[in-house]
Amino acid sequence: MLEDLIRHGFSPLLAVLTSDGVERFTAKSNLSFTDLLLPFASINCTVKYGQHAEPIGPSYCVSPKWFLSNCFKYYLLLDDISSGSNSSRTSSIFSRISAEYGAHNCYLLKFNSIYDDELTDPWRSHLESKYRGLEKGLSLAKQKVLSKTMGLTDDLISATNQSSLSGQLFSASQNNDSLVVNSSSVSASIHGQCISYDDRENITRMMESMIYESLLPWVEQQMRILNEQVIARRGISKSLTTGVRKWFGAAAAQQTTSITYAWDSGEMQIRRLADMCFIFGLYSYAHQLYQNVRKEFAVDQAWYYNAGALEMAALSYFLSTPKITAKQYPQHYMDDAINFYTTVSLKPILAMRATLLSATMLSSLELYIEACTQLISLTSSDDDLFSGILLEKASVYFGKANMRRKMAFHYVLAGHRMSKAGQKQLAMECYKKALPEYLSKRWIFAEDHILHTLAVRSEGKEEALSWCSLLIRPQSVQCGNQLRLFLKHYLWLLRQNQTDKNPVQMPIPLVDVQNIIVIYGEHPVEVIRDLITDVEALDNTDDRWINLAKAAYCALTGSFAGFRETVTVRTAYTDNSKVSSAPPLERIRVVLSLKNSMDFCLLLKDIHLEVSADQALLKENFIDEISLTPKCDWIPFEFSVIPKAFSGEMVIRSLLFNLVVDDITVACSLPLNIRGPRLNNTKKEMTSVLYGDDHRLCAKVTKERWPLLEIDLPPKREITAFCGQICRFDFSVTNVSIITTRAICIVTDHPKLLCVHEEKDPGSAVFCPVKCTLAADVSLGVFKLKHGDLVTGQSKRLRLEIRAPSVECTQQKISIMCYYLGDNNLSREQRHIIVIDARLILQTSLRLLDFATGACLLQLRNLVQNRSSLLARIKLLRIRPFINDKKNYFPERDQYPYVFLHPLQSRQVEIESEQLDSISFLVSGNAGASQLWFCDEIDDLPEWSAPDNLTDISCLVSPSSRADIEKKDFAVPELYLSFGIFWRASIVNSDSTASTVLGENFVLNPFPAGCSIPSCVHIFQSYSLQHLNENDGTKCQLSLPSTAIINQDLFAFICKISTPSFIIHHNFSEKRSCHIPIQISVTNNDICRRSCTITIHFLDFYLGKQTTDSETNSAIISESLHKCVVPPSDSSNHSPTSLQAAIVANRLCMHARVGFGCTQMFDVRLTVYCPSIYDIGCFRIVGLFDGDRTEVPIHVPSTYITVIDQRV
Repeated sequence: MLEDLIRHGFSPLLAVLTSDGVERFTAKSNLSFTDLLLPFASINCTVKYGQHAEPIGPSYCVSPKWFLSNCFKYYLLLDDISSGSNSSRTSSIFSRISAEYGAHNCYLLKFNSIYDDELTDPWRSHLESKYRGLEKGLSLAKQKVLSKTMGLTDDLISATNQSSLSGQLFSASQNNDSLVVNSSSVSASIHGQCISYDDRENITRMMESMIYESLLPWVEQQMRILNEQVIARRGISKSLTTGVRKWFGAAAAQQTTSITYAWDSGEMQIRRLADMCFIFGLYSYAHQLYQNVRKEFAVDQAWYYNAGALEMAALSYFLSTPKITAKQYPQHYMDDAINFYTTVSLKPILAMRATLLSATMLSSLELYIEACTQLISLTSSDDDLFSGILLEKASVYFGKANMRRKMAFHYVLAGHRMSKAGQKQLAMECYKKALPEYLSKRWIFAEDHILHTLAVRSEGKEEALSWCSLLIRPQSVQCGNQLRLFLKHYLWLLRQNQTDKNPVQMPIPLVDVQNIIVIYGEHPVEVIRDLITDVEALDNTDDRWINLAKAAYCALTGSFAGFRETVTVRTAYTDNSKVSSAPPLERIRVVLSLKNSMDFCLLLKDIHLEVSADQALLKENFIDEISLTPKCDWIPFEFSVIPKAFSGEMVIRSLLFNLVVDDITVACSLPLNIRGPRLNNTKKEMTSVLYGDDHRLCAKVTKERWPLLEIDLPPKREITAFCGQICRFDFSVTNVSIITTRAICIVTDHPKLLCVHEEKDPGSAVFCPVKCTLAADVSLGVFKLKHGDLVTGQSKRLRLEIRAPSVECTQQKISIMCYYLGDNNLSREQRHIIVIDARLILQTSLRLLDFATGACLLQLRNLVQNRSSLLARIKLLRIRPFINDKKNYFPERDQYPYVFLHPLQSRQVEIESEQLDSISFLVSGNAGASQLWFCDEIDDLPEWSAPDNLTDISCLVSPSSRADIEKKDFAVPELYLSFGIFWRASIVNSDSTASTVLGENFVLNPFPAGCSIPSCVHIFQSYSLQHLNENDGTKCQLSLPSTAIINQDLFAFICKISTPSFIIHHNFSEKRSCHIPIQISVTNNDICRRSCTITIHFLDFYLGKQTTDSETNSAIISESLHKCVVPPSDSSNHSPTSLQAAIVANRLCMHARVGFGCTQMFDVRLTVYCPSIYDIGCFRIVGLFDGDRTEVPIHVPSTYITVIDQRV
């Protein structure tokens, strides 16, 4: 390709002189004669001279000098056969021409110019290449001439004559335009329709004849003549002179004056011969000649001629070596030539030509960096056009070297220089080529410069708009004034191109689409995250709000049939896969956040929502003006749409507004397209990125109105309280809708901490408690109001009492839902949440002293430190037993078994900071006080459904026993006993403010599992200790051994040993043996109400030594359980198997069958033979329940008697 380029540029120049007849003939085919020859010869530059024509124009447009003194001449006679010319006359004319100029220099070309519209047009591509740039060049020349003319007329012509001058210039421009059109229309029209295929072959033969038979022989002859002249003129004297000057004249100073050689000098003859060899492809011989002549030019210090010889030597060597390598190429020749052109000869055009040729050769050798270095070295000139061309060429080579950044950078530099040179189109092309390397690659300033240049200088408005739109980015580091300029120009282009009234989508301001909040209806007034149904909880089927709504719906309607979730708030955390329902004539509110990321203020006007629905059925609200400050954070705005009546499904599409910059206003829009959650169910969804639908901005407007209550309870309230403290809130409920409410209930997920009261009569100050019923999920409680019907405008007072948790906590959340039904069976819910931070102030513990009598000890400790800034005095007000039914065996609390309290002492209990106090009382089933008051009785106290910190002991029951219980035909009531400790604290804060708070702590049942309260037939379930937090303010002194396998049957029996006297006086001198009568009673208190068989074995000293390991383990278990319920002072008692004096029983083994709730008495007589202290509990008692093969060891209490010898 490079060789073709050089050959094309250094081809011989042919001058064509034609007659008028030839021009008329070629005009039939829309061609000139030179154009006619283009497809058949590589002649790209022709100069046509008219008769006696004088060249007009600048110096670079004058006729070129001839290469040789005697030019090659070739004569062509054209004969048009279709005109009916005489062939004999044509032959005679051609004979005369041939005789005068030579037969080899003449040719007869015959044509048949008959029109044929089916002929092909091979001239189009050649003519387009020939006339390429002609129109642009003439237009540029016209602009320069007009600018110069206008500059002259500004000083010479007054303002009154400017109109006539403008008319003249306009007519002149029209004439010039016509010239341009005529020149360009040559290639646009159809050519060669009067030149047949035979004529075209004749033209080809004519060209071959001229080249091979005339031109080449003539060139060979001229080369021979030149070679002979060079040899003749170059003799011994010339060689000696040249050698002496070469060896002895090197130190001479460089000449400052330029040397000019005569046209017929020897050096010029050699150069002329070398050029002719180069033109006609003899590159090797031409290289030798250039090498010789450059040495002579160097010796003569003719640097201008030397640079030309160096340039041609490098070219000829490059073309003479087909497979030249980078090391073989004489790059220093071109470097020296370029240096001589620029520094010595001061020929910038020649230097540019040499640089372009050198860069082309270097790039073909893949020396792209060296080529770019040569090109860039000449860009420091003041000529912007030359520098722009060189920079553009360097960019191309940087791209081939895969140096993309340098390529783009030099494209920008080239565009800048070409723009300064007035070449706007070339500059645009350079900027376009550079843009892809900067676009979206964080070269912000360079990218903005290129885009702004393209947007301002593009002639097409649509193209300019496309470039300018890329400048409007939400994230930009440009200064505010520059960004404002970008936006203003963009809005100006939008207004120029806007043909319709449709708003334009804008990337600014930013809208937080994914976090849009939609509220369907007037409530809730504000959106709180804790009150929203979380989609993650839905995935885990554990959403508390849906469970609360289901429990409320079931409590109001009696079943779950027809339940439908009433969703009034949609956020990014809710399940938005379905379209929500919206009430008519209530606002549909859209809360979205806007952010101005620009460094200047944005002004929006007439902001509203675009809704795809009948506008006659909607009422929109407008925000007149929004001013977003520079670099502001997300600012929420609320927009609303009110459906006037049933309008079916409506969709909110976008946010519409008018963007104002100075005096330019354009209607814009921000699309609100919410992307749904990532799908990850099927294999296709897991392997590809797919998103679901988000119908947050869609709504179905119902036909009927919804009920609506105004509740003056805050949606979220945060409380700081003490553990067990009771907080009371009074609030009103008002029906503000035209729909009558027929049922109201309050549901919570912490029924143990909540108590609800409603007013007894409208306007009454007396409140009645609302019964709490547990839902299917026992963790939820439903408070259904007795009087839940409210007509329009009617109000109702309610009281809400909340007890702080018994353990220290932070951010403990209590969810409360108010659920109500209208008389049209439409429902609505309103959610509330209470967040509690609780800390301990009172620690309570209950200890069982004697399970036979039910003696208990209550200890209270004030946990407020003396050094604390808080002062607290706590007073005990009440102790009460609390029974709760887990499975609702007893619907009414009156059906619960009675547990009474008996005081052992009567006094007030008050404790200051860090003080500890205790009080004892008895728990039994005998008649007594249901509550122990330590002050005057207080009315209107809350009733809780159950203690909040106590759980059942089912985790301690073995799986086999639990399975056996479930298989029974009868059901055992699961009742739980705890004790409520009601107290009052007088608080003095650090700021000297005083307050009084009430609270109630619950302590668990101190009786072990399976052990009944004295005189109470029912056995209460026990609570699990492992679930109690160590910070719990309520404790029970019950510790189970870690090594024991706990079974509920261990406490299914109560064993007692009695004797007439525990001190016996006996005279062993009179009677050797002493008889001791005892009575053993065993009571069956099995929780499963089973009958059993009791077996009693007497254990003496030797038999106790032979007990098996299993029996010993059972005794250890029994002893361990005994230690957990007796006072610590009894912990030193010995086991019955310990060493003591011999005891003999009259009955070694006894059996009896005992039914549930029955007591069996066994009379035994023991005999001892010496005075001592005896443990008469030396029996092993086991029970075997019906249907169970495992014997249950029965705890035998240690009973001691003292035998005293009367002789002492």
